[in-house]
Amino acid sequence: MRIDRFRIIAATVTLLFAVSFSSAEDVRHVSGRVPVLGSSQEMSALRPANLSSPRGHEPVGSKANPWQLLATLPGAVIHDVSFATPQIGYAAAELGQVWKTTNGGANWTMILNLGFPYYFYGVQASGANDVVVSGFNDSNFEGIIRYSQDGGQTFTSDIVLTTTGWGNRIRYTNFQDALEMDQLNLDAANGAHYTTDGGLSATDWTSVVPDPNGGWFGNQFSLLPNQHARASGITYCTSLNLGAAWTCGPSIDSVFDGPTFFMNDNVGWVGGGEISPNVEGWVHRTTDGGNTWSGRTLDIGWPIREILFLTPNAGWAVGGNVYSGVGGMYFSTDGGQTWSLDFTTGAEMSSCDSKRHGNNVQVWCVGYSLTNNAFNGVVYTVKGTLP
Repeated sequence: MRIDRFRIIAATVTLLFAVSFSSAEDVRHVSGRVPVLGSSQEMSALRPANLSSPRGHEPVGSKANPWQLLATLPGAVIHDVSFATPQIGYAAAELGQVWKTTNGGANWTMILNLGFPYYFYGVQASGANDVVVSGFNDSNFEGIIRYSQDGGQTFTSDIVLTTTGWGNRIRYTNFQDALEMDQLNLDAANGAHYTTDGGLSATDWTSVVPDPNGGWFGNQFSLLPNQHARASGITYCTSLNLGAAWTCGPSIDSVFDGPTFFMNDNVGWVGGGEISPNVEGWVHRTTDGGNTWSGRTLDIGWPIREILFLTPNAGWAVGGNVYSGVGGMYFSTDGGQTWSLDFTTGAEMSSCDSKRHGNNVQVWCVGYSLTNNAFNGVVYTVKGTLP
């Protein structure tokens, strides 16, 4: 693939702690509902009623990347995906599901199926055998993780990180250092948890509150190899030491943010979106480490849930709204200054991962659809070359 084009070669409860200063004209903007299956909480905030008018979806162009539907996972509401190798990958889903592929995503096997009250929102694989999943137990409000060191044949019992919140994603920079971000807390602002020794027991983790005056964060946060972290939602927060200490300020977007992705300490993006009162999504970009941000460079008719760039110029913003059957991928070749519709899936796309071997690269994006009152996971892929 050239840099300028990636070409083919093969019952709701209102969430607390959404900080806002409201007026009589403000309305509740809802980013999403967590979890999708079962009694849910709104990720929301009070904001002015009409902040923008998203543009409609243009047709997919002739130069769009040729995405392919690899697999459909019955009954799976997938929130995260991680590939250890180009062949071995894992997906985390609601109702305690973990799925595994050993042939690059063409076929998947459910290797863990705990059922209610378990919900998994994060997964990270390392090598052929090590994988960790994160999420929560909805019966007791415990944020949890579970490990496997045998490729998912067996998992540990719950490693409890908090007893007052719901866990979200987890990311490691190496075998020792990791950060997990919570979705919500019962009686305080959202927490985060970090470890510097692998995290195989609850005592290995330290809990912090990134913003005592903040609220929820989006599912995707950024954690670079140098331990610099960024997360955004109701507020935008930065940590230079694996989440041990944070500096926070207002959200980048005037509504709220969601996914956060940094290529390095200079180039990064935040996205966001809502499903009520509008169905809308957006992206902002920075080239100076977040000191300044652009306005919305993408403003479309579905929420952005995940951002993935392969280079500082080439990358995707993906998302959707499962309740209205819209979703897909937008692609940029100029660092997110402009975007083009790359593929429509009709599903809410929630997570992406990539693997590179030399100049060859493969990208996977996962999500979930709702058809005839049934939820199903979807896995899409595209292959290409990089300079």
